[in-house]
Amino acid sequence: MRYEVSDFAEANELFHRNGWTDGLPVIPPTPERVASFLEAAGLEAEDRIGFYRERRLPILAGKLAVNAVMAGCLPDYFPVVVAIVEAMLDADFPIHVVNSSTGSFTLGFIINGPVRQALGMNCSGNMLGPGNRANSTIGRAIRLIQLNVMRSIPGAGGAEPEHGRPVLDRSMMGQPAKYAGYHIVENEEAYPALKPLHVELGFEPADSTVTLLMVAGYHWICAHGEQTPEEWVDTMAHYVVGAGMLHEQGYGALLLPLENARLFAKAGWSKADIRQALYERTRRSVAWVKSNGWKVTLQRRRFEPVEPGDEERFLAMAGSPGPQDLLVTVCGGPAGSWPYYLYGGGGPAKAITRRIRFREAASTVSPAIVQALEPLRAMLAADGYALSLRIEGGNHLIARIDAESSVCADCLVSKDIMRRYVEEALRAASSAAPPSFVLEYPKDH
Repeated sequence: MRYEVSDFAEANELFHRNGWTDGLPVIPPTPERVASFLEAAGLEAEDRIGFYRERRLPILAGKLAVNAVMAGCLPDYFPVVVAIVEAMLDADFPIHVVNSSTGSFTLGFIINGPVRQALGMNCSGNMLGPGNRANSTIGRAIRLIQLNVMRSIPGAGGAEPEHGRPVLDRSMMGQPAKYAGYHIVENEEAYPALKPLHVELGFEPADSTVTLLMVAGYHWICAHGEQTPEEWVDTMAHYVVGAGMLHEQGYGALLLPLENARLFAKAGWSKADIRQALYERTRRSVAWVKSNGWKVTLQRRRFEPVEPGDEERFLAMAGSPGPQDLLVTVCGGPAGSWPYYLYGGGGPAKAITRRIRFREAASTVSPAIVQALEPLRAMLAADGYALSLRIEGGNHLIARIDAESSVCADCLVSKDIMRRYVEEALRAASSAAPPSFVLEYPKDH
């Protein structure tokens, strides 16, 4: 349906009257703007992205594009929005709990891969807060999609809203993160030894992915005094146990600031080592949980009687039989040791990861870039290595180095040194900012 309005102000008043906003101003979704978003994702308006089972709603690309425009996104952001919605509609993701529960749950998403740099996303200071257009508007687009496409209208318990739309989001308190979610962007470059989340999950470094979480809330601590990985883990475990978030099911996400990441990287720890240590130090028997006044699961009473077998049953930080459901992400500003732990609702939900699919473009590597990297290509060829260049997602440069079978695949200079060489060559070849790129080494394949 189309509406004729005279200007921006009238458009916003129309949307507010009809309950189509989150309470903030929106960008009018003109047909031209919506069409540019669909084109950026290679989609048609009637393409079906998925199906919302509980409310029996087909989710169409055109409706998503309308709300992404309203949120203030740019067209290039839309493939990320689509990937998040695909994850929301996965059969194993409890989107209906997020959309309708009294528990004030919200969504969090972790972005990995070249898309971070291509869209200028913020993985540094104030990452979870305001100030970055891509972080904020992608998250806001998801909230507007929940509201307008999935019919999760907030306002339960108050006066009937003037717009008359049925209130289906029964959130008792809500939370500020319901405006734009927990928009998490991993800093993959700072400490390469701490592998990015998507690589840990089996994706290629050049893949762009989003990992979706249902989030109940977060717990943060001060860890400035801890000088070893073991001390840091002990402190983190102590406070997380004290938060009472040991449950039989669920997952957790640890946001690891750069100061902390440096501590672990210098000591030779991997993310798997961090997960294992935190799991072991937060692991408690069900008997301990009951006896010390914590709840075994949500909506249970404290100090339940200890029963036979409770000494042999265990709960832990990640709410799983092992540490695999604790996601570790390096992010945040360069100074400060304030790690965050995000937790779900203690139910059977799992995090869902989706590859971000960009419209296939006929883009080719520009002659200027090929010429700029020709000295590097010739130098590598002399030692038995091949350099290939390609464009992915319309504007992401992938520089891949392969080794001949007779050549040592691990004998190249460090990846950081090679990355700086490529950056300098690209900067010299471009009068503007050099393109974002991913460098792939033989051991990455």
